[in-house]
Amino acid sequence: MKKIKLSSIYFLASILFVSCVGSRSLQETPPPKIATFENDHDKERNYVLANEWMVETFNNAESVIQFTDKESGTIKGKYIVRPGYVSTSPYVASRDALYSIITLRVKEKGCRIEVDPPNGQFYSQKSMGTELGYTTAMFEEDANKLIDDFKSRMLGASTTDW
Repeated sequence: MKKIKLSSIYFLASILFVSCVGSRSLQETPPPKIATFENDHDKERNYVLANEWMVETFNNAESVIQFTDKESGTIKGKYIVRPGYVSTSPYVASRDALYSIITLRVKEKGCRIEVDPPNGQFYSQKSMGTELGYTTAMFEEDANKLIDDFKSRMLGASTTDW
């Protein structure tokens, strides 16, 4: 009787511990997301709108504009798509932040946004129902939000000055 109780406790404990451990599956790095829009603004107005959008979107100290060239109509920056953290717990792993390079290009009556995927590995790892990795679907969702926000700024802004 004692052996049955002891073996059933071991069996239940092993099931419990196995269910807490997540499996990790690697994924291919997705291609960059690129979107081009046409509008009615001249190159200078498009450049100002794009620069304003970049400043407002990069509202984290780790997200920075790294390059601007008004003549070519280019603005380039490093954007944090997933913040990292340093864990002080022995049970929770630290993780590095993931950055995407965002490039805005503007011209007469047109603009373009390019969102490069982060350089880290894309993987899915679930533990107790929580996604711990950064998947290609997460990148697609983040990039689409950025593109939609940029598009609404570039197409929805009025040309009148105050």
